[in-house]
Amino acid sequence: MVIKAGRQRAKASAVVVEYVQQEIFDGRLRSGDRIHVERLTEALDVSPTPVREALVLLERDGLVTAQVHRATFVQHFDARTLRADFHVLGFLGGVAAARVALDREPQVLARLEGLLGELEACRDDPARRIGLADEIRRVQHLSGATPRLLAELRGHGSFLWWAAERSDRRGHDEIVEAHRLVIRAIAAGDPREAARARLAESRDSGEQVIAELTRRGVLREDGTNAAVAPEGDGHDSDGPGRNDGPGSDRPGSDGPESDRLDSDGSEADANDNAAHDRAGTGSGSGSGRNAVGRGSAKSGAGGNGGVRAEW
Repeated sequence: MVIKAGRQRAKASAVVVEYVQQEIFDGRLRSGDRIHVERLTEALDVSPTPVREALVLLERDGLVTAQVHRATFVQHFDARTLRADFHVLGFLGGVAAARVALDREPQVLARLEGLLGELEACRDDPARRIGLADEIRRVQHLSGATPRLLAELRGHGSFLWWAAERSDRRGHDEIVEAHRLVIRAIAAGDPREAARARLAESRDSGEQVIAELTRRGVLREDGTNAAVAPEGDGHDSDGPGRNDGPGSDRPGSDGPESDRLDSDGSEADANDNAAHDRAGTGSGSGSGRNAVGRGSAKSGAGGNGGVRAEW
């Protein structure tokens, strides 16, 4: 009975996570908005426990920020932080892909080739295409990631890939080609190219998300968050969908943007690359835990997606 109750609560918390993600994606919950546990319980007809569990998961993903004994707020994000986050996600995935390329285990290669064939054949089934793309990444992560790297990948990209799936306007052939480049490099035993291709695919997904959020009015054309007042304006913007539902109260200011990456998501300081080389490791990122609004983790990769490290 305890196990059954735990599973039901896990399902309920997943519903809450999905709901909050959608509210943010649609612009009804904006950067800096307060999220009320009571309003979520009423809106979704769930108890407070799965709501609080969902908020813990969302904070782990960097989507919200909690203040001890106070409240939970939607974390700040904009085009610049999203580029940084997708860059880090792609770099971590690239490390896993590079390790798969070095090992070249026959069973893994056969599985990836089979999935690629299925992906090519599902031109008229977008839902299946999304599932197969997820499975291709999952196989690469499980086969190539160390336990710590796998934990980082699982903890870092929940909202990012969720948003990417809903933003992708690429054609079928373009999506297939992006995954083919990674798998081809893995099959050829080329870890650098596998890492570069995975990073490029992730960064392209980031641009798709930014474009979609701009279309929805969540971001402005200049990449800033529509909920944040433009420079020189002392008032908040009347950005998209002022939320009348759960979580609409706003604190006095949004959290500071802390990412150190250039607008294209690459690290600006060449000295960091040199230090990365001296360390001799392919996982030169920071914690990578934040999904939106905290893009401070160093990727250790050059602006062209090159990786100069031992795998």
